Amino acid sequence: MKLETLEIKIPKEILLQVRKEELIKEIKFLIAMDMYDRGILSLSKAALLAEMTKEEFMEILSEYGVDIIKYPKEELEEELENLKEAK
Repeated sequence: MKLETLEIKIPKEILLQVRKEELIKEIKFLIAMDMYDRGILSLSKAALLAEMTKEEFMEILSEYGVDIIKYPKEELEEELENLKEAK
């Protein structure tokens, strides 16, 4: 897998309070979670960005209250209507 390097600038006061590696890991996870939640990245790609297995990523997403299964509102309403008609 080919990797790219991105550069971000962090105030030194923050780096004095947290370990650099810990901050990088947290940033990667938060970006991955946000991009997955907004539908920009698939679950697999977001887990890869967060440097986690899909299972680990899914578990933490649920702790943050992020829906793991994305079901468009229209499809859900259609399924509910089909269930009502089936009764």
